[in-house]
Amino acid sequence: MGKLIRTNFDRHEMRRDRRYCSPAITVRVAGIDHPVRDWSLTGFRPACGMRVERGGRIAGALRIAASGAVHPFAAEAVRGDAQGVTAFRFVECSGSLARALERAVVARMAGRS
Repeated sequence: MGKLIRTNFDRHEMRRDRRYCSPAITVRVAGIDHPVRDWSLTGFRPACGMRVERGGRIAGALRIAASGAVHPFAAEAVRGDAQGVTAFRFVECSGSLARALERAVVARMAGRS
């Protein structure tokens, strides 16, 4: 099993992983594309339109704009905000998706996104 390394060092932020807005990500659930507002190595928050009760699960495909590759995933709703947008954490994340998200973070840190 891989070692988890904290990527968020903001003292006021309790999440283990930092959230990113780029590169752009789109998730397809039930045949509908949803742009993602922000994402991390462990989940995402759609820009709008995905109201799921806390604990509810979704399955779909995630596409990172920079690569164009499509990766299957399953996620669980963990919280919602005042605008009705639900945040999700990955519960099934393929190795290819994990590697693609890690590559996106590395590219962003290197100034390539």
